[in-house]
Amino acid sequence: MEKLITGVNIMQKVNDEIGVILEKSWDMGILWNKVGSYETIAELSQLIEEWYPWSVDEAELKELTEEFLENQYIDVDGEEIELIQRVGENQVYVKYRDYSAIDECDCLIYDKSKKNYLLGFSNTGWARIDGAIDLATGTVGYYNDQENIYTPVGYLEDDDLDMLNGIIQDFDLSIDYECSVKREKELVP
Repeated sequence: MEKLITGVNIMQKVNDEIGVILEKSWDMGILWNKVGSYETIAELSQLIEEWYPWSVDEAELKELTEEFLENQYIDVDGEEIELIQRVGENQVYVKYRDYSAIDECDCLIYDKSKKNYLLGFSNTGWARIDGAIDLATGTVGYYNDQENIYTPVGYLEDDDLDMLNGIIQDFDLSIDYECSVKREKELVP
């Protein structure tokens, strides 16, 4: 059975960074990254060692693994990583700090016609802005930086949208680009 989520068929993959953002948003949120799963304690320890932001010796790794098994998470409180957590029976996720959510966004675009913001990013890895998050509509989509055309593909989960809007309000980010953005289509919620 195909599952529709706010205008996007998640069984049909959206490629590149737009697809990653949408998938993460509707999984645990854009701050969360699934880093793997484990079947054995050794595999779990290996995941913890890989994602724990500081070097640890064998005794410390054993303590961290025991803490993880007991609490189902490790409160990391690192510079970028906040938490390592178990989800379900054996999946391991890493939660990043709020501000890391906009690290991939290379450009704050101010839409003069709608008086709102878009977070622009490279969708394909090329050195150009070809993807964006529209903070007014909560959508993620393609952005044509030559003609300032935005085409939404899917919706962010509400908590992610609230978090991104909070970051824009809390941090004094400078606007990289002002223009009147044309919308190609509207998504039906």
